[in-house]
Amino acid sequence: MSVSAILPTEPLRIAEWVATAGRLPAPPSGCLALLLVREDVGICRDAQALPLMCPAGTLLLLGPTDCWQFATPHPARLAWLCFSLDYLASQTTGHPQAADWQLLRARGTALGAAGHLAATKVPPALRALLALLVDCYAGCPGVANDSLAGPLASTVLRAVGPLLASGQPGPAATHAAGVVRQVLAYIRRHAAVPGRLHLGHLAQEFAYSPSHLSALFRQHMREPLHQYIVRHRLQLVENQLQASVLTVSQIADELGFVDVCHLNKQFKKRYHLTPTEYRRQRGRLGSLSYA
Repeated sequence: MSVSAILPTEPLRIAEWVATAGRLPAPPSGCLALLLVREDVGICRDAQALPLMCPAGTLLLLGPTDCWQFATPHPARLAWLCFSLDYLASQTTGHPQAADWQLLRARGTALGAAGHLAATKVPPALRALLALLVDCYAGCPGVANDSLAGPLASTVLRAVGPLLASGQPGPAATHAAGVVRQVLAYIRRHAAVPGRLHLGHLAQEFAYSPSHLSALFRQHMREPLHQYIVRHRLQLVENQLQASVLTVSQIADELGFVDVCHLNKQFKKRYHLTPTEYRRQRGRLGSLSYA
C-alpha cells in the first residue's frame, strides 16, 4: 500500500498495511499517529540511531518529523490511528489526560524514543481495543463521527497519553502536570462545596498565586479553571437529572448551588433548556426508544 493511501484526509484515519524493511511513514504536519506493530518487525531505530525492539504489540507515537527505520526479514503488518491535533484537543480538553498530552506535544514534531511504548507496558485491554478498531474500521471514511468508533478512539487516546507521559523527562513539566491532576481530583471531591472551589482558596490549598495556578491550569487543560468547574458541576446536575428522582430543588441543595434560580440560570446557559425541560425531554426520548 502506498503512503498516500494511509495519510489522513479527515480528523481521524485508521489504516493497516504490510511493510518490509525501510522507513516508517510519518503523519503530515498538524497531526500525530499512534502506530501499532501487529507482527514483529525486529529492531527499529529512531533518528538518533537508538535501537529499540519492536515485537508485536509495540506502540509508537509518531510526529511529522519522526524518522524511524526498521529491518525485518519478512513482511510485517502495521496499523495506525492518525489524528489531527485539533481532533486530539477535542477528545482530551477538560479531561485529566489533557495534561499528559500537553507534555508529549511539548517535545515538538519528533518524539523519537519518547514515543516508544514497549509491548509489555501496553495493557491487554488497550491492545484489544486497538485491534478491534483496526479490524473493523481500517480504511473506512468518517471514523471520527462514527457512533462506535469515535468513542473507542477517544478512549484509546485518553489511555495512551498517561502511559507515554509517565516516562517523559523534565521534572518541572512533570511536576506541573501532577499539580493539575491534584487540582482536578480536588475539584471532583469538593464539587458540592463551591466555597472550596474559589480561585483564591484553590491557590492557597496548592501553594500557588491565583494568577499562576490559573495560567498553569489553562496551559495544561486548554480551558479556564472557572469554566472547567462550572462545566463539571453542571455535568453532575445532568447526571442527577437522568439517574435520580430528586427534584430540581433537591439537586440544587445537594450540589451546593445558591438556590434553584441560580441553578436554572447556569444550566440553561449551557444546555439551552431549564433542568425541568431537560428532564422532560430526556423522558420523552426514553419513551420513544421503547416504543
